[in-house]
Amino acid sequence: MADPRTVKPKIPARVVITAVAIGLAVFLFVVVAVMQSGRGLAQARMAGKIIKKEFNPAPEEQIVLGRDGKVNARHKEGDFILTVEVPQKDGTVKIFNVFLDKARYDAVNVGDTYDVGPALVPE
Repeated sequence: MADPRTVKPKIPARVVITAVAIGLAVFLFVVVAVMQSGRGLAQARMAGKIIKKEFNPAPEEQIVLGRDGKVNARHKEGDFILTVEVPQKDGTVKIFNVFLDKARYDAVNVGDTYDVGPALVPE
């Protein structure tokens, strides 16, 4: 019977060191990119005071034509709008109109603080 042989690949140390260095550089790049990606969003949060709540009722029903030609009627309550006054860094005040669903609209009152930051920022 033949003697089983162990095969040892001959990889130069230079190749191993280069591979480890490249892997470490890529890992550090990913870590820095993840840390930098959240910085702008956190600074973009803008909170202000609710100065007005407005409800614009919609028509009784909306008639929608489907792709297959069917006519569907659905009821929409309307638009729930908050007007929020947000102070800016330069001392001015900017007005934002925020469209909400009914549950969030009912949860806030005039005079409350409300965050009008970008939608990408989790609550």
